[in-house]
Amino acid sequence: MTDPEFRDAFHMHKDVLYRFAYRMTGSRSLAEDVVQECYLALWRRPGAYDPLRGAVRAFLLGIARNLILKRWRDERPHEPLDAESSVCQPVDLPAGERAVFVAQAIARLPPLQREALILAEYEEMPLEEIARATGAELAAAKSRLHRARENLRRLLAPLWEETRSTNGTKR
Repeated sequence: MTDPEFRDAFHMHKDVLYRFAYRMTGSRSLAEDVVQECYLALWRRPGAYDPLRGAVRAFLLGIARNLILKRWRDERPHEPLDAESSVCQPVDLPAGERAVFVAQAIARLPPLQREALILAEYEEMPLEEIARATGAELAAAKSRLHRARENLRRLLAPLWEETRSTNGTKR
């Protein structure tokens, strides 16, 4: 990777990496650290990126994912990261804004489900690219995204009920 290619990759993908890291961790400073570490990894080993295997965005998101998961494993060594079948309980709905509740609900998803949802819904990545970025099979990426959406529906059910009762509609 040449210097201009590196600069282009930085300018094109730094915001995507930051949003992903922030949504996964909930910490601005940690998200900034992850972005910096991603580009340091690319700078130190530019040959690790193979354009034939996929887009540089997916490659960088894969690095970010691995850094975040490593931090979680180091911080919580006894908490499994692959709790795919975990069922999340609804978010407590005190007065507040919907965006806050949605962010809370997403933060409560198991990590592998959360990353699939963030990449699909916020970064608008196709399933094939999500699979490449996460190092998962396509079927696993589909399953994680499906489970994330199902858990999100459960988590946000009280918000849905509140909206329906406020609007006076029934389904």
